[in-house]
Amino acid sequence: MKQQLLKHWRSLKEQEQQLVMIAGVIFVIFVLVMGIFRPLNNAIAEAQKNQLKQQELLTWVDTSIVKLKAGSSRAVINNQNLSQIVNATRGRYDITISKMQPNDNALRLTIDTVQFNKLVQWLDELVNDKGVMIENLDLSRDDKQGYVRVSRLVLEK
Repeated sequence: MKQQLLKHWRSLKEQEQQLVMIAGVIFVIFVLVMGIFRPLNNAIAEAQKNQLKQQELLTWVDTSIVKLKAGSSRAVINNQNLSQIVNATRGRYDITISKMQPNDNALRLTIDTVQFNKLVQWLDELVNDKGVMIENLDLSRDDKQGYVRVSRLVLEK
């Protein structure tokens, strides 16, 4: 096979050999561009787009936290105890509490999976409308996008 190719190559005129070499170089460049550089550029563009989305989400979360903290400074008088307030408001936001531990004027909650936006809205209502203060909040990302797990939420009145 190799012998046949070499024999065929030698039988070509010099112009034909040059033309085949130029076509080969063009083919190699085409393969490099289409097989390596273009997918690499697409992946970089997609990564930049994802980074921008994550930065926007981080900014939104930061502003939400600032709003929640700012709202907690206002005192709203409410005669209900914390358990009653939590149970009365959680249904509107599809919050399922897996563990609730009352302790003096505090209430410790554990929430398995909750949509992040609904959690922020619920906490906003508790702080701004019900006069509850958030003492501690530990959360982590869930497997589903846009959902979080709350391992510890300590509310105080």
